[in-house]
Amino acid sequence: MLRAFIALLLLLATPASAQDPACAPPVDAPRAIPMDARGLRVGLALGSGSMHGLAHVGVIQALEASGLEVHVVAGTSVGAVIGAMWASGMGAGEIARVSLRTDWDDIGRVALASDGLMTNEPVRETLARLFAGRPIEAWPRRFGAVATNMANGQRRLLVSGDGARAVQASSAVPLLFRPISFAGEKLADGVLVEPVPVQAARDLGAQFVIAVDVAYRPYEDTSRGITGPAYQAMHIVTNELAQRQLRDADFALRLDVHHRFMACGAPGLVDEGRRAMLNAAPALDAALERAARVRAAAETLR
Repeated sequence: MLRAFIALLLLLATPASAQDPACAPPVDAPRAIPMDARGLRVGLALGSGSMHGLAHVGVIQALEASGLEVHVVAGTSVGAVIGAMWASGMGAGEIARVSLRTDWDDIGRVALASDGLMTNEPVRETLARLFAGRPIEAWPRRFGAVATNMANGQRRLLVSGDGARAVQASSAVPLLFRPISFAGEKLADGVLVEPVPVQAARDLGAQFVIAVDVAYRPYEDTSRGITGPAYQAMHIVTNELAQRQLRDADFALRLDVHHRFMACGAPGLVDEGRRAMLNAAPALDAALERAARVRAAAETLR
C-alpha cells in the first residue's frame, strides 16, 4: 500500500511512451451510447487504488459522454480525490488536465512524528484552490469521503464542510502520512474500512450504485524485500474486502490496470478507464432498465 501510494505521488504525471504501440488509441475504440437514469437516483462509488486512481477519470469521461445523470459520488482515498473534483462541478476533461499536470512530486511534505513520516497537506492545499471555498453541501452533486477513525477503527463518512480537508483525511495513508484532525477525531485512509464505498453511496441516497474497483492486485507484482510481505498482506486484505463490497453494488466494474500504467504511464490509466466503461455501457444500460422495472413493480404493490 505505501509503495503503491508513493508511486502515485512520484509517477502520476509520467507521460505515455510514444514508441509503445500498446499505448496508441485503438482504431476500434468503442463509442458512447446514450444512457438514461430512468428515474433512479444514480450513485458512483470510486474505490481506492493509489496510482491506479486515474482510471476513475476515464470512467467519468465515459459517463459524461453517455449523458447518464449521476446524482451521488462517494470516494475512498484516491477515489475521494477524483470523485470530489467531479462532485464539485469540474468536468472530466478539466479533471484529467489537473491530474496530469499537477506536480505530484510535491504532494507530501516530510513531517517526522510518531504517527507518520509525512503530511499530505499539499493535497488539501491543491484541492482547496480548486474548490474555491465552497463547502461540500454547496456542490452540484452530493459527495461523501470515507475515512477511518484511528482511535477505534470505525468508518467515518464525511459529507459536509471543508471538502479539501475531508479528502485529505480519506487519503492519509497510515504510517506514511500523519492522521488528520477532523471534528475532534484522528482520521486516516478509508481503505482500511471501505475500499470501495458502495455503502457510502447508499447512505448518500443512491438507489442504483455503480462501483469502480481499481485496487492494486496481489498478483500484479512479486513480494520482495523486508517490507514486501507487509505490503502484500495489505493488498490481500484490501482486495478481499473490496470484493465483498462490490457484491452489494448494482453494477460493478473491476479493473486490472497496473500493466497499462507500467507500459503507458498515467495517460494510459485514463484511457483504460474510459475504454472499460464504454465497453461496459450496454450492460450498464440493461442493469438500469432492470432496476427501474423492479422499482416500478415494488411501488405498484404498495
